[in-house]
Amino acid sequence: MLALLTGLVLAQLNPQSSETIRLEGRCTYPPEVSAEVEGATLVQCGEALLREDGIAFASRGFEPSIRFVGSWNGSELDLHHVARRGRNRADEARGWCRLQYRGEDVSAIVCTAVAGPRSYLANFIVPNI
Repeated sequence: MLALLTGLVLAQLNPQSSETIRLEGRCTYPPEVSAEVEGATLVQCGEALLREDGIAFASRGFEPSIRFVGSWNGSELDLHHVARRGRNRADEARGWCRLQYRGEDVSAIVCTAVAGPRSYLANFIVPNI
């Protein structure tokens, strides 16, 4: 059911939609990735929120700590901004997020972005059910 809802919402994203799809999982990084991306901010999270304007990552039960904002092109988000909790404005950014699927279900979300001197990486994994 969630896969169908996710597919329908993402296929019909439009500026008038206020739908948010919440996926539970966690951001995780293999040791070899952590070693290779020295200096990058590795997003820590327990849920992902898919919206018409992007993807937000949060710890379960808390406000999102970071939002990747852009425009959807199928299952890929072309980034325009990165917004971090506690900051008054979003930073211009370049990068992308991709939804990965196992069958019809979202299995992972991978994002990479550069905003000014900072770089960000999110590797969100949805557990097998």
